[in-house]
Amino acid sequence: MKMLLALVLLAAPEMVPPQKAELLGHSAPEVTLTLADGKTTKLSDLKGKPVVLSFWASWCGPCRKELPALAALAAKRGDVHFLAVNVDRDRAPAEKFLKELKLPLPIAFDPDSAVVSQFDVVVMPTMFMVDKNGTVKFRKTGFAADKGLVELIAALDAK
Repeated sequence: MKMLLALVLLAAPEMVPPQKAELLGHSAPEVTLTLADGKTTKLSDLKGKPVVLSFWASWCGPCRKELPALAALAAKRGDVHFLAVNVDRDRAPAEKFLKELKLPLPIAFDPDSAVVSQFDVVVMPTMFMVDKNGTVKFRKTGFAADKGLVELIAALDAK
């Protein structure tokens, strides 16, 4: 029995590969994002202003609350780039979600998990703030309506 358990543990996949370094305090990965209109942009193209990336999925309940709060903040913060990155493999549920919420946020799609894997995201929603120089300064998983975006705002104001 011990031998079987040892084999199972050895065969179990790692959620976060051990060679991946923590992103906080390091340069953001160079990723290319496919926008809703089909155009692409590189994260490095957005340097000069802080960038907030919010990874979300159509099936994520907390995302339904976080994204409208993020859109409201984006309307007040012209000094920051905001980008909501959808991780659904199928775009149709994401499109339905967006139609229901009518979000005035730039949306990118990552159906193959190319971007989400570079940021080591395993929980939805997960948000990052990359400073104007391309350094990851903030990471937050989950969303609590009572706290809203207080921590993100503090991170943005600390720039």
